[in-house]
Amino acid sequence: MGNHHHGHSHSHHGHHHNHGTGKNILVAFFLNAGFCILEFIGGYYTNSVAILSDALHDLGDSMALLMAYVLEKYSNKKADESFTYGYRRFSILSAFITSSILLVGSIFVIQRAVERIISPEPIHVQGVLAMAVLGVVVNSFAAWKLSKGEDGLNQRAVMLHLLEDVLGWVAVLIVGVVLLFKDWYILDPILSVLIAILILKNVYGNLMSIGRVILQKWPDDLELAKLKNEMLNLPDVQDIHAVQAWSIDSTSHSLSLHVVVDSQMTIDKVDHLKHKIRHILTHYKVIHSSIEFEGKNFNCEGTEMLPHNCHDH
Repeated sequence: MGNHHHGHSHSHHGHHHNHGTGKNILVAFFLNAGFCILEFIGGYYTNSVAILSDALHDLGDSMALLMAYVLEKYSNKKADESFTYGYRRFSILSAFITSSILLVGSIFVIQRAVERIISPEPIHVQGVLAMAVLGVVVNSFAAWKLSKGEDGLNQRAVMLHLLEDVLGWVAVLIVGVVLLFKDWYILDPILSVLIAILILKNVYGNLMSIGRVILQKWPDDLELAKLKNEMLNLPDVQDIHAVQAWSIDSTSHSLSLHVVVDSQMTIDKVDHLKHKIRHILTHYKVIHSSIEFEGKNFNCEGTEMLPHNCHDH
């Protein structure tokens, strides 16, 4: 048989979940955008800089959610001549933009909070409490809707927005209750800073995950030793080498490898073995694979040599 039989897999078994996710993101967008308008009105009425700051931040959230919805839908497009691996990486782009907006928004909140710490101002406590209760309810519902989608980097980035909003409104609620009894207006900006720091920590982790995908780091959830062992246990597989893998997005991977078999093996048997290998790869979330088969006693030029020296890089 020929020493360089290639196989390329382009299955799309992981796409079905994105439709539900996109719909949930759109619901979260309308909830966020509608509530953002209420926040501007409520912030002006209560003279609460914290609520006005959150309104500005929610405006950024709404933009990020809309972008997440558009790019998430776009990422469902199948592979074509322009993007031969498909459009799944567009969800990574969406996650990056969303995280960046959240990063800028958090820095803005900290800046405004510091100004309030230096110069505290009285606020309309009853109005703040009413807005806080409404904020917790609306954002909790949006988070619940998004929790029904499959977890991914884009989903996680959007969830960070909602996490910040829910925690922010819980903090406002706590401060509002305290202010009913004490004029400690400085508590509001202090809590805002603490929450912003927590969110920045989460954003950092999310951006690191995005960076690993962009830099084509070996996927963290792909166990090489276990994968190789499973393939080496297949009949006729004598060696596995030159294994390379990278993530397409946070939930799917691409992989290439060389498989050494007996040089007299027929094409039919090679195709059957290829099918078995691909079946194993699907359990590791590999949706694209390139498999090259090599005869045991020959290298690329047909010279007799050890199998692991051929194409080993």
